Amino acid sequence: MIENNFGKLGATQIEALAKAEPLIDAILKAQDEVDYEAFCANFEGGLRTNITKSDFEQNARHILSTMGKFKEKKFLATLNRQGMVGLIYKCKFDGSPDDFILTFTLNDQADPLKASGIWIS
Repeated sequence: MIENNFGKLGATQIEALAKAEPLIDAILKAQDEVDYEAFCANFEGGLRTNITKSDFEQNARHILSTMGKFKEKKFLATLNRQGMVGLIYKCKFDGSPDDFILTFTLNDQADPLKASGIWIS
């Protein structure tokens, strides 16, 4: 059986998600609002190097035009990702009947907590 591992986020799913989800919700809100500064504020420093403001805005607008705004998410599982905690969600956007998978990687060692990656598939 594959167990969920929340690292230093918490001993239980409830504890870990209570700590992680405000950060995740802020990232999704910033994406919906095409707000690069708010988006970057929730990530570790390297994000600005990897995603320029122009690239972020183009990607966020593409998501809005094809999928719509973020609507809801349901936690599914964790991943171990390069020493970080990956959280996987099934989610819906208001402009598409499809389900999507959201994967966030979080540096559970960081204080304050920061994300290191987000993928939507």
